[in-house]
Amino acid sequence: MLETCGLTENAKQAVIIDDFVEMAEFLRDLCAASSYGATLYERASDLDPRTLMEADVIFLDLSLPDIDGVQFMRQLGGLRCRTPIILISGHSSCILSAALSAGREAGLNLIGALQKPFSIAEFDALIDLLEGHAENSLLTPLLSPEALQEALDNNRIEPFFQPKIDLERLEVCGFEALARIRMDDGRILLPSQFIPTANECGLGDALADRMLILSLDAWRDWGARGADWSLSVNISVSRLADVQFPDRLEELADLWGIDRRQLILEITESELLDHHPTAMDTLARLGMKRFSLSVDDFGTGFSSLMQLKRLPCVELKIDRSFVSEMHQDRHCEVIVRKSIEIGHELGLIVTAEGIETQQDVDVLRTMGCDQGQGYFFSRPESRQQIAMSYIEGFAA
Repeated sequence: MLETCGLTENAKQAVIIDDFVEMAEFLRDLCAASSYGATLYERASDLDPRTLMEADVIFLDLSLPDIDGVQFMRQLGGLRCRTPIILISGHSSCILSAALSAGREAGLNLIGALQKPFSIAEFDALIDLLEGHAENSLLTPLLSPEALQEALDNNRIEPFFQPKIDLERLEVCGFEALARIRMDDGRILLPSQFIPTANECGLGDALADRMLILSLDAWRDWGARGADWSLSVNISVSRLADVQFPDRLEELADLWGIDRRQLILEITESELLDHHPTAMDTLARLGMKRFSLSVDDFGTGFSSLMQLKRLPCVELKIDRSFVSEMHQDRHCEVIVRKSIEIGHELGLIVTAEGIETQQDVDVLRTMGCDQGQGYFFSRPESRQQIAMSYIEGFAA
């Protein structure tokens, strides 16, 4: 261990593992400016595992004298370490990207990477991501099957809506519905707290059906009040296995007078097609019935281009992982730019997810991206908040 720099007893704590002393001390000073105390180590073998588990963030160099960073991450994965990790290295962006993927495959919580030499602005951007992650990690454990069933029985499932922005006009053009559960004490549960439970205990379809009805009801209400927005809803893989789903959705759309072209059904690419032989049957019939289909999280599956060939989609959504790293990682920048070009060549609307900064907006607009969504524009909000902010607010 080199030294420890503490702020106050209750300050957040960083562990810095780097044998290049000047770099470790530079990181220590940056951490102090962001209200993190820091403990510096030259060797991974010097660390007590409890120190890592109790830290608020780990800065890990990939090239260490005793063990390389990828090997060390494998060890941390075996310890089920959930402490956020930021990689630091002088290796190429391609190697950094591969190391990030390896860490995530090991079940670790990788926030991002800093390629040496890096700027203070790049450090600050990752600290902002870390802080946002810390807020989300202060969550209750996974909801139990009994509690989820109770939430369904007592109508606690609630759609929140995140705006999609036309990046040319910088205007709201639609909303994506995202599932939430509102607890009796006012807490709002995020999907990561109940979707795994729903999938494991067979409540996924009931949850998806409830979300669809509630989202369509809100959308219909906004339309009656003069709003002309599209609505995006996520469709589970199990629904694609249901050959009757297109007919039921068609009946619902006719009953409620819904513009089918404005209803966008998002299909997550990484979960798609080969899992269900009937998926293409369902997707083809949804397209024939004039519902709009979107490939969500584009680029995260193993056959992205094949999906574009097979799917009758109208929209391609670039996964947030590429958007968030496109400024630091040339490979991500190329993937984003080429995805936009491919989407346009195929006549698709291209939407970027995970927009967090003005720089993201400026770069995506320069690339010609059509639409975007992310916390830079707005966090997901309730049906009532959307009406107040985007209908009543403009009408006043």
